[in-house]
Amino acid sequence: MVRRKETLNDGLVIAWEEGGAREGPPLLLLHNACSTFRATWGRVAGPLAARFYLIGPDLRGHGESTNPTGRLDLREMADDMARLLDRLGIPAAHLMAFSGGASTALYLVTWHPARVRSMVLIGSHYTVRNLRTRGDSFWDPERIRREQPAWWTAMVRWHGSEERVRALLRGWQEEDRWRPDFRPEDLQAIRVPTLLVIGEDDPITPIEQTVEMARWIPRARLVVFPGAGHDVIRERPEAFLETAHAFWDVLGIPNGSAPPNL
Repeated sequence: MVRRKETLNDGLVIAWEEGGAREGPPLLLLHNACSTFRATWGRVAGPLAARFYLIGPDLRGHGESTNPTGRLDLREMADDMARLLDRLGIPAAHLMAFSGGASTALYLVTWHPARVRSMVLIGSHYTVRNLRTRGDSFWDPERIRREQPAWWTAMVRWHGSEERVRALLRGWQEEDRWRPDFRPEDLQAIRVPTLLVIGEDDPITPIEQTVEMARWIPRARLVVFPGAGHDVIRERPEAFLETAHAFWDVLGIPNGSAPPNL
């Protein structure tokens, strides 16, 4: 993978990685909250680059990307991705997104529908109601330092300082508190082929939300991984890739169309 940076509007700098062949079908990969492209997708980037031209951004405020506004708004983050595609001269891309990135993806496909060819969403939800992340305790930095020290250490390494980690946690806390729900009619308006992936024992995303999304999105397919939790990519990487490739096979995307360039 090759590291790049693009300056977009209002001084926003998006750091991103590319891999695979530039002439291959583009695949935009969106990471989860408080993560980075490399942390979320690093272990599966090689196999994906054998099929696609990969575009792997760090969302605003994450990793090496800046955040001039100081806030995290998923609608704004979706606009960032549309502008990044504009800057790269890519009219539309396939999309793969996890958790908070999947929420960003829903705004991208509903606000910029012409930019998305297909979607694979992992741990996705449409409403913040009944989410474990809603409220103060989940994003509390002192709780994380005390109860999840490995996660805290990793976040400081990914984002460069405790100050930036605390800013991200505050941003996601506020976003989870105020983010509007998607309505059934919003999801029914999504016309692209969509694969919804969820772990049977996901402690973050209520599985019933993903099931409802599969009913409402017209061209959706649901795959539940028995015994898996929230991070199916990390827990079941081989089975996850097999499921995603089977989805793309049905869409007629040639397998091995882009020789890897990592």
